[in-house]
Amino acid sequence: MESFARALSVLAIPLGIINMFGGIVSGIWLAILGEWGLIGYGILALIVSGMGIGLAMMPGMIFAAPAAVMLEKGNKFGGYVFGFLSSLYTIGVLVAWCVLVLIYYTKQANHDSIIPVLIWSYGIATGPIAWLAQKDLQAGNEYAMVSTFFIQVAYLLTILGILFVGMSLLNVLILFGVIMAIGLVVQFSMAYLTEKSQSYY
Repeated sequence: MESFARALSVLAIPLGIINMFGGIVSGIWLAILGEWGLIGYGILALIVSGMGIGLAMMPGMIFAAPAAVMLEKGNKFGGYVFGFLSSLYTIGVLVAWCVLVLIYYTKQANHDSIIPVLIWSYGIATGPIAWLAQKDLQAGNEYAMVSTFFIQVAYLLTILGILFVGMSLLNVLILFGVIMAIGLVVQFSMAYLTEKSQSYY
């Protein structure tokens, strides 16, 4: 687990750089190319998508609420099952949003603009997710950033795949699925280890 944590910390460095400067650099690049429409739609999406994604994730409470009740009553198996379903639903919403953004922006790109368009779309897709995760973290959900981290990794790997090997939509979905499945395992492993360590006290 420690070696895996070190690998994640290495990945966090390029993610941090792209999160800080990717939007600015790609925005300026698109402005130079005269792609003002893509910039405008992106800013609009950033404004409204946080609320939209939040609303789309609300049905996941059908699973999250029973999970919390079962865990509180000591029914760990039932709690983990419903917690898994809740996480799976959340991941489905996040992946659907990212893929829709990716499809829209790649269709608008041409040979000259494909790189800044993909970087710009990364910010549009993952920015609202990071914002929602930060709110969850402040509300006490200590695992809120796990899904965000892995969705960012999946999106960046998808960008690289599109640029270098011309990934198809099916391959994009498979890549997102594999990366998010790893994220789900990590999230539940962290929860299990935390609970196990607390049980000693």
